[in-house]
Amino acid sequence: MYCCFFDVDGVLLDFEGGFIKAIKDYYQLDIPEDFQTESFWFSDLLTKEQVHEGWYNFVHSPEFEQLRPMVDPEQFNAKFGAYPVHFITNIPPDCLERRKTNLLNAGFKFDSAHCAGFVNYDDHPAQTKADVIRELQQEEKKIMFVDDHPDNCLNVRESFPEAEIWLMSRPFNDDFKHPEILRARNWDDVLGHADTPVTR
Repeated sequence: MYCCFFDVDGVLLDFEGGFIKAIKDYYQLDIPEDFQTESFWFSDLLTKEQVHEGWYNFVHSPEFEQLRPMVDPEQFNAKFGAYPVHFITNIPPDCLERRKTNLLNAGFKFDSAHCAGFVNYDDHPAQTKADVIRELQQEEKKIMFVDDHPDNCLNVRESFPEAEIWLMSRPFNDDFKHPEILRARNWDDVLGHADTPVTR
């Protein structure tokens, strides 16, 4: 029996697609519709200053709470609905209610949603995803964690070495390898292996 923890932006919802669409419109960029960044910080598109300005515009735009699902919500709910499901995303805490609205409108069912990660925001104390899991875990249940950033996977692995940890593939994490962290090419890998023996 699992206790499940999922990243949201970039794992459950298409953060990159929404952000790129927003900055493409904001900066009038000539990039293809299917463009995928190879940088977590979008440095192949924008300067650091442009990222900050584009981010501010994005979080105040309707696009921020209309991100598309990266996994079919009905399929997700059918697979994990019997387990406690908690979402952890590294967005500003004052944006969490809008992200929850996005998730609910998309059709996801979950027990709770939280903000945590290695990107800190002003006036908010730092909290890692492992910190959140520590508060919510149920001792008798196996922890399952899915994220797209290697640092978060390593953070959870260090605190919970027996957890089932998945890294969702993105161009920016292609070079990451770890013998105890599973790589998901897409959601089919996670859905196909959850609650079944896993080959590392």
